[in-house]
Amino acid sequence: MSVQRHDAAARSDRAAGRQRQKVLDLLREATRPVDVQLVADTLRIHVTTARFHLSALESQGYIRRGSSRSSGAGRPKLTYELTPRLDYADIVSLFAAHLGGTPQERQERAQRIGADLAHRVRLARSRAETSVSDLVVATLADLGFQVRSVLTSFGEVTIQICTCPLAEVAQTAPEVVRGIQQGLIQEVIDLNAESLGGHYGVLVTPDPHGGSCEVGLVLRPATR
Repeated sequence: MSVQRHDAAARSDRAAGRQRQKVLDLLREATRPVDVQLVADTLRIHVTTARFHLSALESQGYIRRGSSRSSGAGRPKLTYELTPRLDYADIVSLFAAHLGGTPQERQERAQRIGADLAHRVRLARSRAETSVSDLVVATLADLGFQVRSVLTSFGEVTIQICTCPLAEVAQTAPEVVRGIQQGLIQEVIDLNAESLGGHYGVLVTPDPHGGSCEVGLVLRPATR
């Protein structure tokens, strides 16, 4: 893929992600289930586009289908509403709001929490991947992150994250999100250092797009 095509695809992914977030926000603010036409009219998008985003959010488990009987005759109208659940992003958002301290202190605390979280959700375990890039990409996939690109150069691996489940939290507390990402991935890598043939240090590079969670993980060989 040429650079121009890659950039165009990246811009398209970001635009679709922002539009889908608007659909999700609309459902969060709604006091009752909404239908496709209401989403299209409210966001001023084509009904086919609204249906596409609703279908994607449903497949990801964010929303669920329902139906409501219209006042007239005919088939019940298909509606959508949020899926009731204890949301990981909501927990992190509350944690970030009450963490206190300087941004650097919050990021350091978040790293420790990310390391503990890796064990709580059973990501910090011996895994089958034998390359650090495959290991990290598989771990990110388990967490619901979408990876845009993987680049290896002189033993250093850079993994670009397109979107992540914590995008909304990253807008107000990017240092906390970076800390959790770094601590979690570092713990998984450290536990698998033997099968990887060495230790790697994880660096989460700042988000150039203002908190949209489009960040890079830089994996560098480390000595201990």
